[in-house]
Amino acid sequence: MKILVVEDEEVTREFMVMAIEGLGHETQAAADGKAGLQAFNAFKPDIVFADIQMPVMNGLEMLEKLRKIDNDALVIINTTLDTPEYTLKALRLKANDYLIKPALMKDLQEIINKYGDILKHRTLHREVLGCISRRELSMEITNRLDLLSKIVDRLLLETESALEPKDRLGIRLGLMEILINAIEHGNLGIGYHEKSLAIERGPNGLEQVIEERMHSEPYRDRKVQIEFRLNRERCEWLVTDQGEGFDFNNLPDPNDPENLIKCHGRGIMLARLQFDECTFLGCGNQVRMVKRLI
Repeated sequence: MKILVVEDEEVTREFMVMAIEGLGHETQAAADGKAGLQAFNAFKPDIVFADIQMPVMNGLEMLEKLRKIDNDALVIINTTLDTPEYTLKALRLKANDYLIKPALMKDLQEIINKYGDILKHRTLHREVLGCISRRELSMEITNRLDLLSKIVDRLLLETESALEPKDRLGIRLGLMEILINAIEHGNLGIGYHEKSLAIERGPNGLEQVIEERMHSEPYRDRKVQIEFRLNRERCEWLVTDQGEGFDFNNLPDPNDPENLIKCHGRGIMLARLQFDECTFLGCGNQVRMVKRLI
């Protein structure tokens, strides 16, 4: 992949470039938002890592201008623990994710792998807005995380008559986060603390835990049910796992900047920013997501 690093701190910039190239990707770097925007137009990267506080043009200004050029660019904000309010503003400007500095090699690898898989399986949509007034789809999927990108791609095909191009990437990423959560935390019963410990054990730590659960009772035969409905007013997805559920009343509020620095519920919080409604039902093993069209 082609990855652009826009970062004014020289040490951080050089580390990120070295680390990303060590993972086998082509890179370019810029030291401020203005230079980053010029590099984006010339380099046409698959992923952009951008700091927020930079000279000449800060990351928020760059992001706002970049989104006028390309709705589908994957933008990950580099942020610090003391600037959560800027991070939340960046997410509202359609940044796709954030990385807390100082980032470690495993953090970069995890986030690049996550979005690399999405890029690999993403298909181009056809812009035929308004041609279909009603549509329904039901899917039942297993716990294979490696198939999720293709499943989300199929779900997005159902929306090609409805969603604006500027909204499609965010919806795709939001659906991915919810489905990953349904499998990992729902069907396979992997708690946030257990997941963190597995990741800390090494690059394959989480994969080993997932593999063990996929072949163990009572987890291996669980499925995730997906219901999709489209009408003239809204797109609606209902995702139901067969796990034990959780207390969703304790989920972090995505509108509170302080919650961005917490690991617990991060994926769900990012997903909730992509939809007009994101509601947990029952015991917490069911979530309804709505994107209004009018």
